[in-house]
Amino acid sequence: MFRYLRIKLMAYLSNNSGMAGMTTGQVEATRKDLYKYERDGVMEEEVMYSKIYKVITGKEVTGAGTKATQQLSAGPMTRHEAEGQNIVFNSPVQGWTTYCKYWTYSDGLTFSPEAIEDTVKLTNMIKDYAGTWGVEERVAKETMAARAFNNGGDLLGDFVFNGSYVGETDPSGNLLYDSEPLFNLSGNTNSTKGGETYYNSVSTAYPSSGAILPAHIKTLFNLMTAKNNRDEQDRVIRNKPDTILTKPGSDELDVWEIVNSDLKAGGELNNKNPWRGKFKNTYAWDYLDEDAIYMGKAQHKSIQFHERLAPAMRFFRDEDTTGYKASIRLRFGIFFKAGSRRCWVRGGGTSA
Repeated sequence: MFRYLRIKLMAYLSNNSGMAGMTTGQVEATRKDLYKYERDGVMEEEVMYSKIYKVITGKEVTGAGTKATQQLSAGPMTRHEAEGQNIVFNSPVQGWTTYCKYWTYSDGLTFSPEAIEDTVKLTNMIKDYAGTWGVEERVAKETMAARAFNNGGDLLGDFVFNGSYVGETDPSGNLLYDSEPLFNLSGNTNSTKGGETYYNSVSTAYPSSGAILPAHIKTLFNLMTAKNNRDEQDRVIRNKPDTILTKPGSDELDVWEIVNSDLKAGGELNNKNPWRGKFKNTYAWDYLDEDAIYMGKAQHKSIQFHERLAPAMRFFRDEDTTGYKASIRLRFGIFFKAGSRRCWVRGGGTSA
């Protein structure tokens, strides 16, 4: 008799979850569903940030943020003019110290007791809302990644460049490590540790009206490969771009035609196109809002997208309402290391 009553009680509690709540197994299954549907939302569209930035995850990304101090050469090697000549020993030389903050993003949902009682309704809500989390995650990452380009010429800088975190203060604030914008014109140059000055943005390398022309591409290519091909001590380095980045639309089509045509645009019929095969990628990024064209090296080690915390989700009972709550947290940040300003050049954009 007692065994029969116990079975009936368990069945009653199971069928009246508003009173007894969900079982541990049901809670865990729902949490797993959150991950599944969130990932479906992320995968609805292709992301661009991972194509532009070098994405770093795992054990390399810990704590509230990170910093790195650049190590420079102690000087050129000495050419020996005699046998047995002594080696000259020098002390290490430090360059820039750069910082990266890991920003936290989160969201939460509340499910009423009535929604929990209605299994079909709850399943649909979990699927719909968790899917929107995936969309919002993608939007947040794409927006931050593109923000560095959209706001890269602002004289006052932008939060995306501020690497200050608990225990560490980025002395350059909202600007790049050398206290200048990421993209600077010839009237606002930056200085290297070697003492020379450089710029990586040309306002005339983007049309005020009409189409992007081969001349614009040539200006940017020369700027990157022949003028910014210097390291922090002003020594020659190879600095060849492999990617052109624009907004979608006519800019995208203009660039594609310039770099993919067999023959030179506007030239004689038998003139070969020098830009064909010169670039590995021509990307159109929906999140760009500047009237500008960017040329650079995609996934360069000096510009990193750090994914500190992959989406972490919880699903738990709210004792005040006898309903349930779900939450999501993730953390990421962009690390502009020393040398990052030589990774990209810009035509057009804001004046800086």
